[in-house]
Amino acid sequence: MLKFEKKLLKDHQVQLTVNFDQETFDHYKVLAARSISSKSKVPGFRPGKAPMDVVKRIYGEEYVNEEALELLVHDKYSVLLEEAKVEPAAAGKLEKVEKLNPPELVFIVPLEPVIELGKYQEIQKKFELPQIAEKEIDEVIHNLQLNYATAEKVEREAKKGDLVNFKLTAIVSDPEEGESDELLKDSPYQMVIGEKQREEFPYEGFDKELLGLKASDKKELTHKYPKNSTFEKLQGKEVKFFIDTLDVKEMKLPEVTDEFAKSISGLDSLEMLKTSIKNQLAYTKNADYEEKYYNELIDEIIAKSKLSYPPVLLEEEIDHVLHDFEHNLAHQNMDLETFLKLNKMKKPDFIEKEIKPVAKRQLEHALVLEQISKEEKIELKQEDIEKAYRQTMYEYQTRDDFNRIKRELSPKKLANSILMQAASRLMNRQVLDRIKQLANGEASNEKEEVKEKKTKKQEKFETLVAEKKTAEDQDSQKKEEKENE
Repeated sequence: MLKFEKKLLKDHQVQLTVNFDQETFDHYKVLAARSISSKSKVPGFRPGKAPMDVVKRIYGEEYVNEEALELLVHDKYSVLLEEAKVEPAAAGKLEKVEKLNPPELVFIVPLEPVIELGKYQEIQKKFELPQIAEKEIDEVIHNLQLNYATAEKVEREAKKGDLVNFKLTAIVSDPEEGESDELLKDSPYQMVIGEKQREEFPYEGFDKELLGLKASDKKELTHKYPKNSTFEKLQGKEVKFFIDTLDVKEMKLPEVTDEFAKSISGLDSLEMLKTSIKNQLAYTKNADYEEKYYNELIDEIIAKSKLSYPPVLLEEEIDHVLHDFEHNLAHQNMDLETFLKLNKMKKPDFIEKEIKPVAKRQLEHALVLEQISKEEKIELKQEDIEKAYRQTMYEYQTRDDFNRIKRELSPKKLANSILMQAASRLMNRQVLDRIKQLANGEASNEKEEVKEKKTKKQEKFETLVAEKKTAEDQDSQKKEEKENE
């Protein structure tokens, strides 16, 4: 039995202070000397046979003690956890060596998360997939017209629907300390007046400033960005813009006909193109709606619940999120250092403000979903797992880095990794379906249906019992009549 003290810490970790007797430590010093002489040559002795005094003289007592401590911890740490009845969430660490002879060691061990769910079954949140309006389909078709339009240069003032090419210079009136006041310098731009951009740059409605301009015209204007502007660096700032018009072109849009639909999509008719567009819009909007719905629903569950987990889990999730972010940057031919320089941010600030909140949300969502799966007793069917495995394997095979992954992992490890990922995604999907049923009122309806079915079965059973009893009574009556005769 080990002598130890156990103290729960506020951050869901436990501090274990363990004492070893001198005899035990002396034994590990002998083992340490043997290990050192096995790995390193000691003149005059075979590997592993040099006496401890000789090893100490050559390598120093401190080195022997360090090696002995390492061997001691290696052998006794798991025993300590077992006797202290501690289930670690991750590897613990030797926080401090209070004494060496005999050893008094202090370990900090992260505990398994404890999730106390609130009454998530009572949360009500309607699930209503968005409808696709005819106007949305028309907008897509109009954008297709723009993509296949021809532009003819005109010598007149620009009007709505025209394509204007211009150079833009932008000067900030009150730049940050150490920053240049020049945002843009003769940067080339082109804009179709009246057509909404994905990102309204330099600000929403800027295209109206191009109305009435002709080639070679210049224009100067000032715009003050609101404090809630999507351009964070310009929030609340006043910027002066200088427009230098290069040319104006009239857009000639193709007519929307069956021929147009066939030429751009290969589909036989305009109606088929519209149906295809509607399906694509529905797929995208449904996916966006589902993601928002589930995130908000899980956030509500978290707000009603109590989550306790050690810092190491959040640190690991931060590493994962940061790695994914860097991976995405690499696809844009950019590294994190360049990204931070462009955004004038330091890495610690970026992690604290941008990465950590995302990691915290992801971690807590995962912990809550896992706990719900246990409480709802959700089990995966073998055929569903196999189907999910095939789908995940297909996704891996279409990845750009699949060959690299195959080189790094053995076939067995790769298969196991894909299987675990597939099963995890499948479980999450089933948990999400379950909480949606509860929040959308589908689960209660199912219970009523089950209850109704049970009632009908019960009625049928009672009828059968009654019929059987009637038949038995009739038989009994006939028997009595015969006996009386």
